Amino acid sequence: MGVVTSRTQLAKQHNTLTEAGFHRSWYPLCLSAELTAGTAIGRDFLGTRVVAWRDAAGQPVVQSAWCPHLGADLSVGQVVDGRLRCAYHHWSFDGTGACADIPTGDKIPAAARIFSYPAEEKWGLVWAFNGETPDFGAPRIPGAEPETIEHAAQARGERPWDTWIAVSNGVDFQHLRTLHGLPVNSMPDEITVEAGGIEFRVESPFHLQHGRITGTNTFAQHLRFSGQEMFQLFTGAPIEPGRSRGFFVVGVPKGEAQRLPEVVAMVDRLNAEDAPVLSTIRFRRGLLTASDRHLARYFRYVDEFPCFLPPER
Repeated sequence: MGVVTSRTQLAKQHNTLTEAGFHRSWYPLCLSAELTAGTAIGRDFLGTRVVAWRDAAGQPVVQSAWCPHLGADLSVGQVVDGRLRCAYHHWSFDGTGACADIPTGDKIPAAARIFSYPAEEKWGLVWAFNGETPDFGAPRIPGAEPETIEHAAQARGERPWDTWIAVSNGVDFQHLRTLHGLPVNSMPDEITVEAGGIEFRVESPFHLQHGRITGTNTFAQHLRFSGQEMFQLFTGAPIEPGRSRGFFVVGVPKGEAQRLPEVVAMVDRLNAEDAPVLSTIRFRRGLLTASDRHLARYFRYVDEFPCFLPPER
């Protein structure tokens, strides 16, 4: 089937990437701690640029960064009186994207608005959904809620790969043994596929792996080894085809916060082992075997996943 990347695959399915957009998924933009009150953060995202800020109630807002007046980058502006103010001519926009004020007193044009992405704060991250309304809920970690575990989020920086390729690791059970050296002796008989995710569970008296893929960019799992539980979430947001920005979340049961550094160390090791492969891979799927049946199902899921192109680029 040849080389498969988000660039080539989307071009095949939809003629051009510009026509197709990116997957309708929840994408992480920044750490919650980065988005302090009164600040505006700019991010290159989905082949364009967005701005994130907090409204008067402290809720995250994610919008197109291009001012409809002359195209100034709104992320270099300010948050003033609960609205986002452009640095150039001080046009102000509210949390819905509507222009609320033009200092000259001119009548506000009906088209003076910026696209607003659905936004949510969860797991110590600020998320944006690529679409006008979410198709499914923000990513979850099996067996946990934010209030039921001790957890911490960290940024991984920019990565030279597509998020959906990295997430294929979640159902690539062979690589856990071959690349990471983990004692994995079984894989699930079945994986459950739904419109916005894939889930599986492998359990024995000695271990548990309960994994979930949300959208095409987030893999989370609940693990238990030797009676100790841990929670992990790996996620990323496309900057452009072939380039993404990554984050991860680690967690442990309440009262065990002292174990968080050991889980971070485990995640760092897994990431360090994956990175050389993912950074150089020419991703192919033409020689899949019976042991790759869950990978094959994941690839069909990705092929069928809906896309969206934000109106302001």
